Amino acid sequence: MRRLIPAVVLMLSAGLAIAQDPPRPGDQPGRPSMGKKEMTAIVVSADPTVKTITVRKEGASTSADQETLTVAGSAVSRLSSIKAGDRVKLTLTTDPTTSKESVTSIEKESADKDKTSNP
Repeated sequence: MRRLIPAVVLMLSAGLAIAQDPPRPGDQPGRPSMGKKEMTAIVVSADPTVKTITVRKEGASTSADQETLTVAGSAVSRLSSIKAGDRVKLTLTTDPTTSKESVTSIEKESADKDKTSNP
């Protein structure tokens, strides 16, 4: 019994010490940090009925590099004007309760940026 009491006290004090500094959401391994991020990608397909967009990052050539993302908010209305091959700038927002990312903004990049003008 004498050996049990110090062990219990030690375990309780260790638990209290850990509880004093809880981990922040961005510090937990395996969980993305909350907030927004942007990415530029090439559209593989867009499906307004299911509210998803499948893209591949620039420079990626294999289908393994494709990613299907959920589209939310006002970005859903932009899906009907997006077609395969379009270069887009996506704003991804992470939901703090579910930690899932969704596309909240889709901007189609104009072809004029890629072309150089000759005087």
